[in-house]
Amino acid sequence: MKRKFNYVYQSLMGELIGIQRTLVEIEKSGEFFKELFKAYMGTSVEEFLSLTKRRVKQARAIYQSVVREFNELSESDPRSAEVFKVGAGRLLSLYKRINRKLLLFNDYIREISKMPDIRGEYVIVIAGLPQVGKSTLLSKLTSAKPVIGTYPFTTKKLIAGHINVEPFGKIVLVDSPGILDTPIEEKNLIEYKAILAIKFLADHVLYLFTMYNGFYYSLMEQVNVYNYVKRIVGNKPITVVLSKVDLMNEEQMQLLISEVEKYTGIKPIPVSALTGFNLNELGGILVKHFMEKVQRL
Repeated sequence: MKRKFNYVYQSLMGELIGIQRTLVEIEKSGEFFKELFKAYMGTSVEEFLSLTKRRVKQARAIYQSVVREFNELSESDPRSAEVFKVGAGRLLSLYKRINRKLLLFNDYIREISKMPDIRGEYVIVIAGLPQVGKSTLLSKLTSAKPVIGTYPFTTKKLIAGHINVEPFGKIVLVDSPGILDTPIEEKNLIEYKAILAIKFLADHVLYLFTMYNGFYYSLMEQVNVYNYVKRIVGNKPITVVLSKVDLMNEEQMQLLISEVEKYTGIKPIPVSALTGFNLNELGGILVKHFMEKVQRL
């Protein structure tokens, strides 16, 4: 019975100590991962680490108490079964008190394990409302092959592509989930990933507007989200794009260029990822911004 109790204890301690090691690595990994952790867990990395340390301390105290009881009994003493039952029950009760947090923690680990490689010398986050063409544009500017959906929020995770600028380094383009024109407290976890990427990962934001027959959102909704994004990025550069111009006639395109410039103060670059219109010009602008950063270093 003592060996069985040791097994229960070692299993619990192995999981808790493994979690602690992971939490220490998350603490070192930067604000994006720490804030994403808080969004998933409802608590900070530091607070959860403190909780697991308390549980480890409590588990050790239970273990030492139960082992003393075992040591007072012989191997064949029938009372050892009751000691095991009570001792294992106390450990399992300790585990159950944090079980919900452990499930959320496992969800978080699965989420970050799916994230793309966003290491590079210059990170550009593509932002905008759902269905403005972020994923398609990413696939045309880089070698990334995102799955393109036809409904809002089809991009639920971060997707990255790369532009190599030899011999200076690599531009990373990150396709973020769409952000809606809603207060921050009403934003869901999918939108929050995009906000965190813009705030903590981006050196530069590529903001997409569009407007065509059948599009879900108004121009002013897009302007409101743009203004929100602008507040997040601070002094980081923003390139404004008018996307999906293949779905507009010339008059509509020119009117939208004028309207977007009026509200943002930036003349948008009209592009079509479908036809390739102006993609080389857009790519050249992104490389130019990257080279300006390289020259400042």
